[in-house]
Amino acid sequence: AWYKIQNTAYKFSWLLAPISIPFMALLFLWKREATLFDHAVFALYSLSFVSLVLIAAVLLGRFLPEAAAGPVIGPLVGAVPFHMMFQLKGAYALGWWSTIWRTLFLWVFAVICLTLFFLAIVLLGLVG
Repeated sequence: AWYKIQNTAYKFSWLLAPISIPFMALLFLWKREATLFDHAVFALYSLSFVSLVLIAAVLLGRFLPEAAAGPVIGPLVGAVPFHMMFQLKGAYALGWWSTIWRTLFLWVFAVICLTLFFLAIVLLGLVG
């Protein structure tokens, strides 16, 4: 069962983008110039950055000794929220206050999206 779920996860990782686009749209309901295309591009860039961070963390964890891996991987993973904040600010030309509150909600939405993704993967992996 675990192998089937892992196999399904990488096959359907593209689902993260369409799952996250409606949540991005919720952040900008009253901002007319932000389109679904803009949200899709933002989501894909953000997911790409997180993927690269996770790849780097796995490689560093594999090839660095345990004593060195923690102090290197922690800040690397900790860079994700800052990247999302600066990406929001730049992509949508927001002020600082607007960027900060949207980043907080974006983190809540990211947890919801990951939960939905994992539920879909488990269901698809066990049924398929």
